[in-house]
Amino acid sequence: MEKKHCKIHLQSRQKMGPDDETTSQEYIGEMVEREEKRYLSYQRNSEDGDISCLISFDRRSLSLTQKGALNSKLQLFPGKQTENIYSTPMGDLNLPIFTRNYQVLELGNKIKLVLDYDIITGGEPIRTSMDIEIEF
Repeated sequence: MEKKHCKIHLQSRQKMGPDDETTSQEYIGEMVEREEKRYLSYQRNSEDGDISCLISFDRRSLSLTQKGALNSKLQLFPGKQTENIYSTPMGDLNLPIFTRNYQVLELGNKIKLVLDYDIITGGEPIRTSMDIEIEF
């Protein structure tokens, strides 16, 4: 179980009705492979404090766990709807998510995760696209 240091580039786009927002962040992290799964860990800062992030993935699914100033667990399975908990100081939110597309692309010294999912809210769903590029 060798830890590999890596650079993580995360680009996210959320669209709800006429509103469209794109964000881009970079982190330094570590990746470990165990059996068929890969585990990517990194730290991110928010205005409320530090957050430890762990992405576990294989070819079939992805899970993102955040702990610290924010606590959440997001599970993505292509073609399925999952129930996800997002904890804030104001209380817990239950967020149903429908995963439209999920791909793992391996390109030499890079791995690219392509995610496309809907966050189901009371009104119109929030369409979310995320590209996570891991470079060794």
